[in-house]
Amino acid sequence: MMKINKKWLLISLIAATLGLTGCQSSNTMIVTADNQTVTVPKLPHKVVVMNYGALDTLDALGKGSIVVGAPQSVIPTYLNQYKKTNIKDTGNMKEPDLEAIKQVKPDLIIIDGRQASRAPELTKIAPVINLSVDAKNYIQSTKDHINVLASITETETKATNLIQSLEKKVNDAQSIALASHKKAIVAIHNDGKMILINTSSSAALIHDVLKVKRAVPVDVKSSNNNDKPKPVFIDNHYISTVKPDVIYIVDRSKAIGKEGMSENYFDSKVLKKAKTQVIYLTPDLWYLSGGGAESLDRQIDEVVNSLK
Repeated sequence: MMKINKKWLLISLIAATLGLTGCQSSNTMIVTADNQTVTVPKLPHKVVVMNYGALDTLDALGKGSIVVGAPQSVIPTYLNQYKKTNIKDTGNMKEPDLEAIKQVKPDLIIIDGRQASRAPELTKIAPVINLSVDAKNYIQSTKDHINVLASITETETKATNLIQSLEKKVNDAQSIALASHKKAIVAIHNDGKMILINTSSSAALIHDVLKVKRAVPVDVKSSNNNDKPKPVFIDNHYISTVKPDVIYIVDRSKAIGKEGMSENYFDSKVLKKAKTQVIYLTPDLWYLSGGGAESLDRQIDEVVNSLK
């Protein structure tokens, strides 16, 4: 009897690390995501995915065929294979189309922070799991999400291989970044304005995970806790003053189908004098996606290539 109890204790501990906290029945399981426990079906046949990072993870796990709905209007280019007639357009990233989602009768709905406020309504249609990326624990968050989706779809072996590959890629990227003298900033373009995003998930990945050196320190709040840091606008004067070796740009406007950043935004003479290299990150990958097995792999490549 003692041996059996120990065995079940070991199984419980392993399951907890995967986000799996127990079994409801032979057809359901309980998963933990975004600090919530949700009962979900095992091996769901019809899944609506509002989170592109989760979509590319399902694709990498070989389970893309269970996706019956996703936002179609701004789907990232690297996921174009899911922009087809047999996959229902389930609204945009912030406004899920509830009627369209009801029509496909999903077994499971996967969201992120953009749709979190609509979770109560979505839960009335099907179980909902929120796989938002935790910027402060970017890699662990991504690995946890891969494991959760693998548990639900019973693809744990593939998940293990994916995670091992990503861990090696991160370690290799860190070695390159630490050996490089280059210091960088991360900025976002929106409607003709360029703003420093030094504490964003993109900056967390580039600086905190991949170890690209910062050209400026992390923003800090003012002594008054009610005050938010003022936005720092990036322009020719900023480049001339700070002289970053690299500026990584996430073009939000272009990612959502609006007019992208002007090619003449920065004066070429200013860039040359400051010795600043401008890296245009793939807009839809960095703004709309991230935190998935494939998106993280692609993001690492873009950062590493800029340091060589």
